[in-house]
Amino acid sequence: MNDLSEIIQSDRNAIRQALTERLQRPELSAVSHLRVFDADYLLDSIVASVRQTEESAGQSWADALRGEVCGVIPSRKEIFAALEIVEQTLVFFIIKQAERKQTMLQATSEMSQALNRFRQRYLAAAEGSNLASQSNEQFRFLADHDQDFICLTRANGELFYLNSAGRQTLGLNETASASNVKLHELYDEDSWATFRDEGVPAVNKTGRWQGRLRLRNSQTGELTNVNATLTLMRSNEGSRGNTLAVVHRKTESASTDMEEALKEAQARKRSILESSLDPIVTVNHEGAIAEFNRAAEQAFGYPRSKIIGTRPTEILFPPGMDPKERDRIERYLCAGEGSLLGKRSELNAVRADGETFPVEMAMTISQEHGAPVMSFFVRDISERKKAEEAQQRYSAELERSNRELEQFAYVASHDLQEPLRKIRTFSDRLMVKQAERLDDDGRDCLQRMHNAAARMQSLIDGLLSLSRITTHGQHFVPVDLNAIAAEVISDLEEPIRRSEGRVETENLPTLQADPMQMRQLLQNLIANGLKFHRVDETPIVKVSGGYLRASGPGDPRREISECRIVVEDNGIGFEEKYADRIFGIFQRLHPRDVFEGTGIGLAICRRIAERHGGFIAAKSVPGRGSRFEITLPVRHKAKNESPEDSDDGAVT
Repeated sequence: MNDLSEIIQSDRNAIRQALTERLQRPELSAVSHLRVFDADYLLDSIVASVRQTEESAGQSWADALRGEVCGVIPSRKEIFAALEIVEQTLVFFIIKQAERKQTMLQATSEMSQALNRFRQRYLAAAEGSNLASQSNEQFRFLADHDQDFICLTRANGELFYLNSAGRQTLGLNETASASNVKLHELYDEDSWATFRDEGVPAVNKTGRWQGRLRLRNSQTGELTNVNATLTLMRSNEGSRGNTLAVVHRKTESASTDMEEALKEAQARKRSILESSLDPIVTVNHEGAIAEFNRAAEQAFGYPRSKIIGTRPTEILFPPGMDPKERDRIERYLCAGEGSLLGKRSELNAVRADGETFPVEMAMTISQEHGAPVMSFFVRDISERKKAEEAQQRYSAELERSNRELEQFAYVASHDLQEPLRKIRTFSDRLMVKQAERLDDDGRDCLQRMHNAAARMQSLIDGLLSLSRITTHGQHFVPVDLNAIAAEVISDLEEPIRRSEGRVETENLPTLQADPMQMRQLLQNLIANGLKFHRVDETPIVKVSGGYLRASGPGDPRREISECRIVVEDNGIGFEEKYADRIFGIFQRLHPRDVFEGTGIGLAICRRIAERHGGFIAAKSVPGRGSRFEITLPVRHKAKNESPEDSDDGAVT
């Protein structure tokens, strides 16, 4: 099935109704009663014409027309006017139904070809087989009484017929022979070029062409603007017997251009309205709804027929709406401007079943026929609101849970301190005073108990440090990381000496931060780099950093928003699959008897980075060292400072 047939079958009832109504116009009374212009017969004939070959297409319709009128063919003007209405109606439904541009173009082409065949078959029926020899008096009578300029030419371009309207337009008398008139003499130079270079190739290819031309009066030289239609009537004798019919209809160029542009704009507007996924409601200068698209029908639950002519504040918005909001539309229409025009605002709307729902709405004002028209672009944000509420509940619950966990960790760690101190105190006393009374097994058990208590103390201290990052953090102040790194290296002097390693630092940034937590962050990372070293290589830890600049025009100083700190070592490394696991609490990749520690250090580093609005990430290759990257904001909004306001001028 072709594209046009599918469109006709999918909406046949609506197309039939539209054709029946439009073909009942008074000016079409001479043809509207004919069976060949019955809506169903027309649609079936068009579909059949599309399926048939070029030679047979449209012939059945023309034969039915000739048989119905008993040889007295209606005037070309009436037949062509009726077929034009059919074409306009089908174009409307093609645009409405076609989902893809390619489908629309294909269906339009099929429809135009089918109706052109109807026109050709009609002209052939009107002429009769002897029209070329100027013997069809019936055709002459019809053509000579037509107000449009009609001429006929042979395949070689020779004119052999001009109707009365054509002779008047060209300034020729009734007795002048048409064969003495050259076709190119009918037009001005530009129009003849259009006729020759565009019209003739097109009509030879498709059988029909339409365009804008200007006729020249041979007596006065006056030019007349016309819409020209070229139709090729093919002969059974071959191309030499073909006849070209040229129909010229007078028109005022400017008004026709405006009319066509208006039709195109209206069709484009209707297409946009109906294809929009969001509701669009248009209110005229009287405050009544003039447009209500398909998406609006689905969103509000009202049919378009019930909404048109009502006021939006009467039916689309709840009765409890603020009176100021209800008056806003009338005020905007009167003034032609308003504070909310072009801006998005949120309010509640009401469906046909009484359900209220949140919408996001933007309003614009335009002019139609000299009067202001307001358009509402509405978006149902019910799902978005539900998602936002769910996110808020989740965030609040998560925040509460985190506070409870932090409080629990702090209280639990604090409460464990006292019994742990007693365990360590008594174990120390036993080791000093009673060790000689114990055998080797007893002393070993005592030593194990002492070591376990020490590890327990380290774990509790780590938990306390982790919980205090948020609960006992200091205010953010400008922090020079170069000074912090120097202090950390000084504190780690003994581990550095013991491992025979070294720590190298480059120029580090200055940022707003908690100085104690920055110190703890660097100390944990540097200490890890020294601790997890290879036995056959001197440990080297490098600390570097810099500012991250956003791309774009303007002063680069104003584009600094973040800084990056990098701590890398040449140690044992780890597999990439553990890059996230190592930041968990009590997570260790190595046995305690190989590398001592509590498994809390990197968890503290992540918590510090997050508290400062940043993040930390790790990269590593086993046997080739590790690299930790910390990205932190340079400034925090609470300080109301810009990067160039730094006291030490380090941000450059």
